[in-house]
Amino acid sequence: MNTRKHKSPERGTKLPSVQTLQSKAAKIADSLEEYLGRPVLSGRRAKPLEILIATLLSQNTNDRNSHQAWLNLRKRYPSWQKIANAPTRDIAKTIEVGGLKNQKARRIKKILEVVRRDAGEFDLGFLKSRTNEEVIDYLTSMKGVGTKTASCVLVFSLGRDVFPVDTHIHRLCNRLGLVKSKTADQTYEKMQGLVPPGRAYSFHVNLIRFGRKVCRSQNPLCGGCPLYDECLFPAKERYASSTASRSKRIKRDPDFIILDHVA
Repeated sequence: MNTRKHKSPERGTKLPSVQTLQSKAAKIADSLEEYLGRPVLSGRRAKPLEILIATLLSQNTNDRNSHQAWLNLRKRYPSWQKIANAPTRDIAKTIEVGGLKNQKARRIKKILEVVRRDAGEFDLGFLKSRTNEEVIDYLTSMKGVGTKTASCVLVFSLGRDVFPVDTHIHRLCNRLGLVKSKTADQTYEKMQGLVPPGRAYSFHVNLIRFGRKVCRSQNPLCGGCPLYDECLFPAKERYASSTASRSKRIKRDPDFIILDHVA
């Protein structure tokens, strides 16, 4: 366990320069890849509409339940046309394992309606020729699609070097002193210029895994944490003294990430 004392930053303290933060982000990315391995985005990527709906299903639930909801949806309705024609209540029952079934069913129907209106078919392939900003603007104009969901389409389907921010990443970026922000969208904006070029996917996936295994929202396992020296979390010394032995027993195998399993 690291026993060195670190003074927590006072409220209102300014962040270091952009160059310093970029160097810190690169160092953290290196440490995470050494700790968890370097994830590589598959060359066989799902289509944008598949990633969009799969990410919508992942909202407010865990990855295994949302993935099961995705499998249930595609098994019962093997085409987008069948989903578009299906009663909302039937779609809701099909995806209920993922939670918020009625809300998600309504939003899926509306998204399909918008896509068919704009593209003439159930295909978002036209996004490939759009800039990152244009893709985000277009997708977030749809009900239920936020910046995180839109940026997942950019990364997991279009292969762009963009850094999505979920609740885990928002928490970690603040604890590590890379940003000072109140919302995930604010963290997204601040982090885009700090992530090492070409490594957004690896950094994104490893931070999620690290946030689930070690730097948890409640009772983080600070003892033995490979990012301890980089961390500005005020309570880390207290948690380090009580979790050193547990941290050493953390499994290093990667967690299930839904967007790696969309078929």
